[in-house]
This record gives sequence, C-alpha cells and structure tokens, in this order.
Amino acid sequence: MHAHGLSLANINKHFGHFHALRDIDLQINAGELVCFLGPSGCGKTTLLRIIAGLEQQDRGSITQNGRDISALPPRERDFGIVFQSYALFPNLSVFDNVAFGLRSLKWAKAAIKTRVMSLLDLIGLADQARKYPNQLSGGQQQRVALARAMAPEPGLLLLDEPLSALDARVRQHLRREIRSLQQQLGVTTILVTHDQEEALTMADRVVVMNHGVIEQVGSPLEIYQQPASAFVADFVGAMNFVDSTLTSTQQAQVGEQLFNLPSPAGQQGSALRLAIRPEEVELCSRSGDSLPVVVEQLDFLGTYIRSHVHVPSLNQRLIVDIDPRSARALNLALGQHLGMRLPANALRCFAA
Repeated sequence: MHAHGLSLANINKHFGHFHALRDIDLQINAGELVCFLGPSGCGKTTLLRIIAGLEQQDRGSITQNGRDISALPPRERDFGIVFQSYALFPNLSVFDNVAFGLRSLKWAKAAIKTRVMSLLDLIGLADQARKYPNQLSGGQQQRVALARAMAPEPGLLLLDEPLSALDARVRQHLRREIRSLQQQLGVTTILVTHDQEEALTMADRVVVMNHGVIEQVGSPLEIYQQPASAFVADFVGAMNFVDSTLTSTQQAQVGEQLFNLPSPAGQQGSALRLAIRPEEVELCSRSGDSLPVVVEQLDFLGTYIRSHVHVPSLNQRLIVDIDPRSARALNLALGQHLGMRLPANALRCFAA
C-alpha cells in the first residue's frame, strides 16, 4: 500500500438496534482528497470518528500505512483533525495555537518557530501571529485550525464539515485555499460534508453515503455523469425522473413517445425510471418528434435560465436549464407552449 494510504475493511457500527454503518470497504490513496458526502444521518461523521479512534467499530479493520490501527487510541493514530467549531484555544495566540501540538511532541524551540511561521505564511496569516482567536474573522480562525492540524505533519488530515459555519463567499474562497494547501503539502485528506458543491469542487474522489452504506465511489465527474443509483442521481446535482415502460430491451415509452435507450435496460414490459439532467433536456418549437410542454416558471440564474415546464401527457413538472441565447431564440416566456426532447444519449436508466 502507498505510504499514508488508508484501508477500511468490513467496518460495521451499531448504536443499540440502529445499524449506523454496514460493511464499509474503502481504499484511500496517499495524497488524495476524498470526500464523504451524504444527507444528515447517513453515517459519514460516524465513519470519520471511527477512523480517528473517537468511536469504536463493532467489526472490521483499519490499516494506515500498512499498520493496523483498528484498536489504537486517538493519540497513537497519525492524523490531524479540524472540526466545524474550529476548537481553538481562546487564551492562546495564533502562534501558540499552531505550536500547541509541536510542544506536546517536544519539538525543539527553533524547529517549532520555523514550522509555525512557514504554515502561517502558507495560509496568509504570518502578520497575525500575535493576535488571539477572538480578534480574527471566522474564515481566519478556520485557517488557523487547519494550520494547527497540519503542524505535526500528520499522515492523514480529517476535516469534519469545516466550512459549514461560514458564509457563502468565505466558504467558496476557503474551498480553493484548503484544496491548494492540501495539494502543496501532499497530505492524504478526508473531508466530511453534506454540501455537494463542496464535494464536487474539492475532491479527487467522492464517497456518496446513504443509510450507513456506500452508494458509489468515483471522481466528481463520474458521480455527476454516471450515477450508480437513483439516490446518487437525485442527491448530486438536479435531476429529472420520468416513469416509463420498456417496449423492447432498448426502447422505452414515455407518454405517447418512444425513446431509444443508450444500452439494454431490461425485459420488455418492465417499468423503468428514466433520469436526465436539466441542462440535457432540449426545448424546441412544437413538432411531431417532441413532447408538448407549457412553461410555468422561469428563474434567471446568471449563466442560464432554469425553466419549470409542465408536461401534460405525463402530468408532471420537469426542470430545463437553457442558456440565455437559446432562450431569446425561442422567445421564452411564461405560459408558452413548446416542445421538449430528451436526447437518448443523455438518459440514465434505473429500476422503477
């Protein structure tokens, strides 16, 4: 295994009768930023706490850098952790907060100064070294917490919803900073979040969790373009779902329309859920090869317009994202009757 790689095998955890984690197998490579993504209660924070040794698994093993750490207490595991609440020491200066772990490890005074100042320089806070946490903004405090976790050069960095307490603009800025810092230092990192945008913009790989199981592991692009389940399709990004019936292994009926499918999807007559991203749906003038729709709502979102259209033949509303130029060409307006096409190569098929 790679240096500082992490391997989880058959991790299970119960809280009373509640099965919080079920048969979790995962390999995290050295230098990778992996994101645990999922709704509240899906088990992602429990899994992070088990990796840190703050919670004990009922079954399964954890190996870090070829060493079994499954039963070790937190202090004997090689990680730094950053919580949502920052957890800085209010009575210590920025410098002393970052130096705290190094002093516990009995680093030499000169080595501590060099390490702390180089990290503060890296996070752009070298000039704030003598200030106290309450004199800093939320974003600055979070950067100090990050530097403190990274100071002892841990083999693994654990980030538990580190940006959720910050406002949107600061959060966006810090995402880029954390990612660039992680890449510069090459530290293997696990980030826990329920924010899909955070996961898609920061991670090398995303682990999508639901009800204590892993639904899919893949790059942000794979997760978005090739969701492995209807849950992943629905949770990551916006998705339209349409019920249909297979008329042959590669053809489905939606309302009165027949659609060719990109690959065989099951037995003739079986029910199917077709899924398509809003930006892949095409609005057009009404024609024989399109489904009739009525425009019910328009939201201008800068680079695109999100239209909510009603499809009478399906008695269903779908979301269509359209660029402003195409909207002008169609004279897009509320109450307008248009046609809609679902390109075959953009359809994903899931069991009903």
